[in-house]
Amino acid sequence: MSVLAHLIYSPGGGGAEAMLRGLVRAMAGSGWQTHVIVMDGASWPVEMHELRSSGAQVHDLGCRSYLQRQTLVKLVQLLRSLRPQVLQTWMHHADLVGGFCARLAGLSRVVWGIHCREIHAGAGDSPAKLRLFRTLLGLSSHAVPSRIVSCSAVAMEDHVRLLGYPQAKMQWVPNGIDTSRFLPDSEARATVRAELRVPPETSLVGFLGRFHEMKDLPTWLRAAGLLQSRKPETHFWLCGGREQDLGDCARAALSVMPRRDQVHFSDFRPEPQRVYPALDVFSLSSRTEACPMTLMEALACGVPCAATDVGDCGRLLEGLGLVVPAHGAEALAQAWAALLESPPSADALRQAAVARFDIATAARGYLQVYEEVLRS
Repeated sequence: MSVLAHLIYSPGGGGAEAMLRGLVRAMAGSGWQTHVIVMDGASWPVEMHELRSSGAQVHDLGCRSYLQRQTLVKLVQLLRSLRPQVLQTWMHHADLVGGFCARLAGLSRVVWGIHCREIHAGAGDSPAKLRLFRTLLGLSSHAVPSRIVSCSAVAMEDHVRLLGYPQAKMQWVPNGIDTSRFLPDSEARATVRAELRVPPETSLVGFLGRFHEMKDLPTWLRAAGLLQSRKPETHFWLCGGREQDLGDCARAALSVMPRRDQVHFSDFRPEPQRVYPALDVFSLSSRTEACPMTLMEALACGVPCAATDVGDCGRLLEGLGLVVPAHGAEALAQAWAALLESPPSADALRQAAVARFDIATAARGYLQVYEEVLRS
C-alpha cells in the first residue's frame, strides 16, 4: 500500500481545509494509506475527529509557526519516520516549508496545492518579507514540487503569469463537495430560523465564511442596506464571525442600515450543511476568490446564489446563479432581489450541483496526479 501524507496548518477554518477533509473521506479504500500532518489541531477537535473517522492517521505538531526551529525539526523527523511516497502540501506556506523539509527528510515526490489567487501576509509580516516569500515560492516552484495542483483555473494562470510557476507542472483539479452531506433540509431550515428569530416565510440572505478583508463584507453590507430600503422585511445572516470582528468600513455600512435588528451574526458552525437550507439566497461579495466551495455547498442544498465575478465564481454559477462586478453593491442588491422574486428550482440546482461538484470527481483528479507522480 502506498503512503500519502498531507501537510496543512489546521484541519478547519476555510475551503482548503474542508476540501482536504472531503478528499480524505473520498480516498478511503483507494489503496493509499493516508496521514495528515497539522500544525495546530487542538483548536479544531471536531475536524480532527472527522479526519480520524475517515481513516487518516493524524499528527499534530502542536506548533504556531512554520518557521520556528522546533517546527522544522519536528516536521523533518516525522517525515523521515512516515516515509510517504507522496507529500501533498496545502497552501503557500506549507508548500515552501513542507517542500524543503521533505527534501531534508530524503523525500522527492512533493505535490504543491494552490487554493487562493493571492499570497496573504501573516500577522506582522513586512512588505519586504512578503516580497521575499513570493520570490522564494516562484524560484522553488521549478525545483521542489513534482506537480502543482490548483483548485482554480484563474489562480493557476495568476501563479504562472505573476510568480513564474512552471506551466508544465500545473494541473487544474477543481474543488468538490460531499453532495450526500449538503442537501435540502426542511427540519434544519425551521430549527435554524427559530434560533435566529427569523419568521418562516421571511426572506433571508446569508453569507458563510471568514471575516477576511478579501471577502469585502463592506460591499455585502452596503448591498444589504440597499435591499432592505426596498424590501424592509428582509433579514440577513453573516455566519463566521461576530459584529465586533468586522472592520471599520463594514461597521460603518452596518450602522446605516434601516433595520439593524434584522442583521444576524454567529460564529462559524461545525455543521454548515444546516446553515444553507435556512437561506433564500446565499451570496459572496469577494474582491478575490479561487474556487469557493461555499457556492457548491449552497447549490447542493438547492439555495440560489449570487456572487461577484472573481476567480472561478463565474464558472461555478454558469447557468445556475448570478454574478456581478466586484465592489458593486447596487448590482449585488439587484441580483438578490431578482433571485428572491423569481427563485430557480431548488431541485434543478441540486441536480446540477451533484453532477458537477461531487467530491468523487475531484478525488479522481487528485488520485491521477498522485499515481503519475509515483510513476515518475
